[in-house]
Amino acid sequence: MGFISNAEDVARSAMASIDPSLTDKYAALIQFLISSPTAASALRGKNAPSVGSEAYIRKQAESFKSGRGLLAPKLPSTVPDEMVSFILHHYFDVSEDRLENVKHEHLLSMAAENLVGGLLERYLASAIEPHGWIWCSGSMIRAVDFIKPPHARKEHWRLLQVKNRDNSENSSSSAIRGGTTIEKWFRTFSRKPGSNWAAFPDVSLRSVVSEDGFRAFVESYLHNLREANSKREP
Repeated sequence: MGFISNAEDVARSAMASIDPSLTDKYAALIQFLISSPTAASALRGKNAPSVGSEAYIRKQAESFKSGRGLLAPKLPSTVPDEMVSFILHHYFDVSEDRLENVKHEHLLSMAAENLVGGLLERYLASAIEPHGWIWCSGSMIRAVDFIKPPHARKEHWRLLQVKNRDNSENSSSSAIRGGTTIEKWFRTFSRKPGSNWAAFPDVSLRSVVSEDGFRAFVESYLHNLREANSKREP
């Protein structure tokens, strides 16, 4: 499994026709995958293009762009288990007239919780991409959310996997290529209050990213999202 010989040229051409502002970022990502093709995420589907082919590179260009699109909260589509309400009433003394509200609020809470990870990646992209990192939007590299190209001869690519909490599921990740490993970072602790921004792997950017910055980003993001939604309503 490998990438075609003109993979970078194809990547630049594909992204230039989709969003020219992302051309250099996408080309850099393909550069990494050329050197480490086993790190590439395979496309799903019976007739999906094979990793490294021209069709694969062009298809992934679309994913790279669409992965940066607006992300809105979605209520879970699963039907709630009525036994949950039964237990809330008979053990936790939640009155019957409050059960429907509690059920709805739980769905809202789940929708909000499911959104946090995506917003965290968007915040980090806004903060660290100007400093050389690239957001791997579209899940193009297995177990990697951000990459940073080497800027000196002896440097290696930096690969970063981001999780919202320390108990979030982490895929096993050892060396992807010689001398390169996936660094891991999480935002919050599951057993104590506080955040983990002081341990952000890129030491030079610890003054750039913060919980206050994340909160401000999310507030602005959600405000703009609601504004956009209201304009679409009749």
